[in-house]
Amino acid sequence: MFARAVFAATLCLAAPCLAQTQITPEAFLDQAVGKTLTFSGYKTGELVGTEQFLSRDKTVWARTDQHCTYGQIDVRGPLICFIYEDHPDPDNCWMPFIDGEGLTVISRNFDIQRITAITEKPVICEDAPLS
Repeated sequence: MFARAVFAATLCLAAPCLAQTQITPEAFLDQAVGKTLTFSGYKTGELVGTEQFLSRDKTVWARTDQHCTYGQIDVRGPLICFIYEDHPDPDNCWMPFIDGEGLTVISRNFDIQRITAITEKPVICEDAPLS
């Protein structure tokens, strides 16, 4: 509980705290499964990549270079974690938030990304899976 409070306090220093509400990974997945989300840098607005949520435990991540990789989703308390085939880091975890502008995710090292689009289009890349 203390770690979550410290995380939230530090978050306020890293990004505006105005009306930002933490949501559960399950609530995030309710909005993401069956969709493709576009992630952009919170401050820069630059495209980070797109992720197609195939199910509650499987994704396809497409980087800006259009290379794709499968990901496994692991929910750990308030965190949603992604372990990709080409980046098997078990600590690649994010805490989801919602505000008046939509969804935002924040990593353990305070990388902040905003979901700038949610569509039903599949990711676009040579090695994209069929589902």
